Amino acid sequence: MLRLWLFGLLLLCLAARARCQTARGVAEGTLDVGGALLSQPGLASTSVYTAAGQLRFAAPVFALTMNGVAARTPDDRYTGQGVLSASRFASPYQRARWEIGGMASGFGVSNAAPAFGWQVLAREHLTGSLGGVFVGGAAGAVSQAGYWRSVLNAHTGGYLRLDALARDELSAALSFTDGGVMPDGTRFRNGDAIAYWTHRSGPIELLAGGGVRVYSIAQSIYSGWGSASVVLWITDRAGIVVAGGRALEDVTRGVPAARYLSASLRFGGSRGTTGAATLVHRIHAEDDGGRLDVRAGDDSLRIVTVRLHGASTVELMGDFTDWEPVSMMQSPNGDWTLERIVSPGTHRVAIRVDGGSWGAPPNLPHVSDEFGGEVGLLIVP
Repeated sequence: MLRLWLFGLLLLCLAARARCQTARGVAEGTLDVGGALLSQPGLASTSVYTAAGQLRFAAPVFALTMNGVAARTPDDRYTGQGVLSASRFASPYQRARWEIGGMASGFGVSNAAPAFGWQVLAREHLTGSLGGVFVGGAAGAVSQAGYWRSVLNAHTGGYLRLDALARDELSAALSFTDGGVMPDGTRFRNGDAIAYWTHRSGPIELLAGGGVRVYSIAQSIYSGWGSASVVLWITDRAGIVVAGGRALEDVTRGVPAARYLSASLRFGGSRGTTGAATLVHRIHAEDDGGRLDVRAGDDSLRIVTVRLHGASTVELMGDFTDWEPVSMMQSPNGDWTLERIVSPGTHRVAIRVDGGSWGAPPNLPHVSDEFGGEVGLLIVP
C-alpha cells in the first residue's frame, strides 16, 4: 500500500514540475526526494528515506492545494501524511476579501491505526500594498481507530512585506484550538502563538519560524517549537533543501510531535522567480498600448495616464483607490487620464478596458498575490 501511495505521489509531483500559467490561474508544484533523521512517538529515532510533494492551483477566486510527505526506514517501517485543501474567495482586487474553504487530511505510522480529519473554515482578509491581516474560525473532526472527536479553532494574524517584491516577509498568528475529548477522557485545549520570517534573494530561499503553545496559563504549562529551512537553487528547476526543527502535535489532523533533520533534492520552480507576491515577468507591448505613467499635478495630486488608443472605456483601481474601480477620462490626444492623490512609494494597480477582465498595465512589473490574481507594481518617486 505504501509503495502505491508513494508511486501516486511521485507521478502527481512530476506532472507539476513546470509552472503553468493560464488565463484563469497559475499551477505550480515541487517534489523533494532525500533522507532525514526522524523521531516520532511509536517510531524511534532513525534514518529514513523521504519523499514530499506539493501541487497548487491558484485563480483569482479559487485555490486548490495538495501536499504529502512519506518516510520509510531501511527495515520497512513508515510514516506518511497528506492534505487536500480548497478555498473560494471574494472577487479579486479588493481591500477586504472573504474566504470559505475546507480541508481533508490523513496520517499513518507503522503499528498504529491511521488518523483522518476534515475541517471547514471561514476567514476574512484585509490586504494592503505591503501586507495584510486576517481573522477566521474553523470546525471539523478527527477519527482514529474508530474514535471520533470534534475540533474547533479560532485564529487571527497578519503579514508584512519589507520590500515591494516580497524578498523579505514577516508573518505571525494567534490561535485557540479545542481538540475535543481525547480517548483517555481528557479535553485537549491550547493556544498557539507563531511567527515566521521568509527571505528570498537570487538562488537562495530562507524560512525560519517558531512558536509557543500554552496548555494552561494558571499552571504555566507550555511547549516551544522551532524550524528552519534553506533552499539553494542550482538551476531554475532544481535545488538543494536542508531543513530541521521540532514540530508539536497537530490535534486537528491527528499528527504526533516530531523532531527532524533532513536533506533533499527539490524539483520544481524557484519561488524567487515564480512564487506569489514576487516579480513574475515584465511585458513590453509592441505598440506600447496600455502603458501607465504617473506625473506630478497641482498641489499633492498626481496625473495617472494610460496610453491606450481605440478603447471605449478604461477603468483603473489600486490601493490608492481603496480597490474601488474609477473611470478614466479620455484626453484629446487619445490618452486616458485620472487625477488622484498618490503618495510616494510602491503601489499595486490594475486596469480594465471596455468592460473586460482586470489586468496589469503591460509596462509595469507584474506581481501575483496569494489569491492567484495579478496586478502591476507602480513605484511613485
